[in-house]
Amino acid sequence: MAVIGSGPAGFYTAYRVMSKIPDAVVDMYEHLPVPYGLVRFGVAPDHPEVKNVQDKFDEVASSPRFNFIGNIALGSDLQLTSLTPHYDAMVFAYGASQDRTLNIPGEDLKGIYSARAFVGWYNGLPEYADLGPKLDAGEEAIIIGQGNVALDVARTLLTDIDALRKTDMTDYALETL
Repeated sequence: MAVIGSGPAGFYTAYRVMSKIPDAVVDMYEHLPVPYGLVRFGVAPDHPEVKNVQDKFDEVASSPRFNFIGNIALGSDLQLTSLTPHYDAMVFAYGASQDRTLNIPGEDLKGIYSARAFVGWYNGLPEYADLGPKLDAGEEAIIIGQGNVALDVARTLLTDIDALRKTDMTDYALETL
């Protein structure tokens, strides 16, 4: 079986298949060089208990019936049609790979960041390592949204830097914050 995407949905799928079908082999494909998706790059640093699911994912990944194939972009590095003859089943378990725009005036101005980019930046997602948000332009920030990620961003901006130093937040984000 092939699983496309190595976040929680991908690993839970691999876990269930491997636990229910004793001879099942799972190949997991990921465009990033490392696994765990949102658990690694999307969970707020002050929520380490959420990241504990990595222990279960490590258990799955250590199985001889599991293969992680990272740093490969399906569609450009490898065509989907070249994979299908080699698998009895394929599960697409990947999340959003691009931001969704609001189509409001000014959302593309300098100093406006999507939550996906900002959270990816402070969590070390390689594509956002150079985001370099300007956080010294004023005393206030405006966050549009009321979901979990918006709350994570607000909490991160308001948390004392010494508390953030005890998390796994990137060094460059700690310096900027």
